[in-house]
Amino acid sequence: MSTDKSSLNKKYKILVKKINYHNKMYHTYDSPEISDNDFDKLYSELKTIESKYPELVIPESPTMRIGSKLLTGFKKVKHQEPMLSLANASDYDDFLSFYSRLKKDLKSDDFILFAEPKFDGLAISITYIDGYFFSAVTRGDGVTGEDVTANVKTIKSLPLELDGKDIPSKLCLKAEIFMSLPEFQKLNRNLSKNNLKTFANPRNVAAGTIRQLDPKIASERNLKIFFHGLIEDDNFTDETHSKSLDRISKYGLPTCDLNRIIGSLDDVQEYINHLNKIRGKLPYEIDGIVFKINSYEQQKLLGLTSKAPKWAIAYKFKSIEVKTKLLDVTFQVGRTGIITPVAELEPVNIGGVNVSRASLHNMDEVNKKDIRINDMVYVKRAGDVIPEVDRVSLEDRTNSKIIKVPKKCPACGTLLIKSSENSIYKCTNQFNCKPQIIQSIQHYASRKAMNISGLGESIIESLIESKMVCNYTDLYQLSLEKLMNIERLAEKSSKNLLNSIHQSKNNSFDKLIYALGINEVGITTAKSLARTFENMDSLMSASVDELCLINDIGDVVAKNIHSYFRDGNNKINIKKLLKLGLLIDYTTQNHNTKLSGKTYAITGSFINFSRQDIEQLILSNGGKVTSSISKKTSALILGSKPGSKLDKAKKLNITIINEGELSKLL
Repeated sequence: MSTDKSSLNKKYKILVKKINYHNKMYHTYDSPEISDNDFDKLYSELKTIESKYPELVIPESPTMRIGSKLLTGFKKVKHQEPMLSLANASDYDDFLSFYSRLKKDLKSDDFILFAEPKFDGLAISITYIDGYFFSAVTRGDGVTGEDVTANVKTIKSLPLELDGKDIPSKLCLKAEIFMSLPEFQKLNRNLSKNNLKTFANPRNVAAGTIRQLDPKIASERNLKIFFHGLIEDDNFTDETHSKSLDRISKYGLPTCDLNRIIGSLDDVQEYINHLNKIRGKLPYEIDGIVFKINSYEQQKLLGLTSKAPKWAIAYKFKSIEVKTKLLDVTFQVGRTGIITPVAELEPVNIGGVNVSRASLHNMDEVNKKDIRINDMVYVKRAGDVIPEVDRVSLEDRTNSKIIKVPKKCPACGTLLIKSSENSIYKCTNQFNCKPQIIQSIQHYASRKAMNISGLGESIIESLIESKMVCNYTDLYQLSLEKLMNIERLAEKSSKNLLNSIHQSKNNSFDKLIYALGINEVGITTAKSLARTFENMDSLMSASVDELCLINDIGDVVAKNIHSYFRDGNNKINIKKLLKLGLLIDYTTQNHNTKLSGKTYAITGSFINFSRQDIEQLILSNGGKVTSSISKKTSALILGSKPGSKLDKAKKLNITIINEGELSKLL
């Protein structure tokens, strides 16, 4: 190695460019030009130079992707221009309505559309200054996002330095961050092996990863990025969206190769059919298609609403359906003893996920759909996540067998009781039925309840099998000596678990109520009970009539609560908890009645608040939170990426309050 500083610096910069080039070929274009071994040699050489001569290190070095420090939080950043959401088209008729509006507003049918897959990922704003990566900000509420530069910088397909000529001094772009399906499946396999909670879908991984305070976690998860639009460009001369994407791709920025210019309605239909056909084979998840006017001049002419551009729409795909055979039906026992039929399926791939089981919900659903064993059935992933049997292929029916509910609990052998109101079957042996015990402990320890970390299903099962634990009260009698006898628990894990159990002793009244697992008592009802009753004794002695006086508690829930506290075993468990040192905070009650008589629904995600924060704000001021929209709903609290509640609220003319207007409630 030359000792001449100038020549060394030159060599170093060439090496950086070389490694960045091979990174791009591998991660962006999937076309590696050198072996992994050769790449590792180049990277090792770079690290050697940087360790000996740290003064040579430049920001675009691949070693600079991962910061050495933990983040303390994410700074709020206002977007230069709002990152608006898109109007949705749930079917082709909705799209045709959008198309007709374009013709009417433009007073012409002389326009070209641009179509691109709608990625199920995380929207992000990326800025380059003088050709170098500068910052990354989440969409947030569209007006304000979070600075997640350190985490986004770890994405290997993101160029730290742009290529080509005529690179703008400032380039701000819209992009989507996502995780590929192979990476998602690999991650979940590793989490499962280590008895850790798996992710429901790739989008959750992408969103959660980008908000990690440790950039090293982001670097390990191999996220991807696609760029799909301009926000600001100092050298802007493009006439169309498609030309802009062509240009930024020449800078080395990854764009989707499925994008297409659309000239007619025939092209629209053909593109929809094409993506529908191949979406299950793609290495990433898409949940629809974005259609937009290609001409920037026509986009400007059409303009925007307060929430969305008039020149674009998101066409949403229906859930992928696959036909397979129903081999058998088994029955699972839930936390409250309810028996759920589960379809055992001939394994089938749905949208990149192998599915062999699907919930049949209850026997009413089974009978309504006339589902039988040996039937060929259509299976879909509800919301592209949860597998469910949609319908039966009656033309394929041969040798079918009617599904029969067992007379006894499949777990403990107790005779099942059938509800007189519906086809729900229940095991009443809650204190000796293993699945019920496991799930009740899981519920008790959950984050929204007593928040005891480290208690996965396998650990709880081991504790039960070793007779250390019979119910959640026994958690407070565990010791390090006892835990060390559990095969899956090392000393450090055991100490962490004990510490978390100890911390749970200091908790609020509402969390304890919720943790008890009273049938149909969720978080909102638990908070209402905690505000109404002074302590556990007064709650336990409450009559059905007293309970019915509470704003959001009806006759059925009141009877459930009353019945729970009349059960001898439940009384014993509660007294035992208090004897074992639970220090319940009864001061959380707030009798502020400013929102009394008003009911609010919440949808979407928020920047400055969690949904729990907003619920608490409403509840602590005497209001009620509901999970559904009706004429009785006072207002809908709206975050980014709202669900179907927004459409229903608009139909019913319900007041809509965004995050910035929350303060107006008080």
